[in-house]
Amino acid sequence: MSRSFFSRFFGRLFAKKLPLTGKAEAYGAAGEEIIYRKLRESFDCVIRNVTVPQGEGYLEKDFLVVQDGVPVVLEVKRWKGMISASATGNRFFQEKADGTRKELKSPVRTTARFLAAMKSFYRLESLPLGMVVFADPNCDLDLPPEMEGIALVTWNQMISAIRSAVQAAPPPAEPFDPARALHCARLYASGGRSFCKGVVTDAEIPCFTPAGEPASLNPLYLRYISIDHQPLRLRDKLTVTFVNDTSAIFYSQNATLTLLCLDGSVMRVALSRLNTVVL
Repeated sequence: MSRSFFSRFFGRLFAKKLPLTGKAEAYGAAGEEIIYRKLRESFDCVIRNVTVPQGEGYLEKDFLVVQDGVPVVLEVKRWKGMISASATGNRFFQEKADGTRKELKSPVRTTARFLAAMKSFYRLESLPLGMVVFADPNCDLDLPPEMEGIALVTWNQMISAIRSAVQAAPPPAEPFDPARALHCARLYASGGRSFCKGVVTDAEIPCFTPAGEPASLNPLYLRYISIDHQPLRLRDKLTVTFVNDTSAIFYSQNATLTLLCLDGSVMRVALSRLNTVVL
């Protein structure tokens, strides 16, 4: 084998990963994936990782569901144990089965900030609907049905709660156009422990079919890419899920994604450094 082969082989095998962000991010991502599948089964328009510019930064929430022209913003928390809150709602508490108690940042306050920013940015006549979803099956709520106008529900209450909220909401004067929503991709490296996020700006991702024919993937039509590395064959196997929920297999040798990060910087990330791309 040529020296070129070995250099490419080891380059792919030991490719530098993205900066670590800890196991909590991967754990939360797994919870979001379960919620996403449930939402897609019930609603036609589900957008992930929705962002709103604010000053020099941005705010982000996990999902935006648009039903009958009404936008519903969802924040997903995968917290275990008994969840309660202070009377003012500015503090949340988690009590686990082993008796440990932890104070948590209020998802109600962060969701309320996002709804206000979204109303201002999109010039909506009224606030979007807001909901905090507790996704872990081993979670019990000692909470009111809503706080500050934001619904608090478990994962098995989520679908009916969204439908009821949309039905009770006054019809919008101008239905929200999902094409206006700003959203970003998440790029996860080995073990799901690493990620960065931003807008994928590539018009196409070059690859080839199992038959060896050249192909290109338009990121606008993709929901998810699962990447299995095959370093001995100097390629990556891409299991692609499209927006219509169909799937297909492609292969990549040296494709990269150009990511316009939410801090304004630009990154070019090789698919060989990743194991999952959520669009």
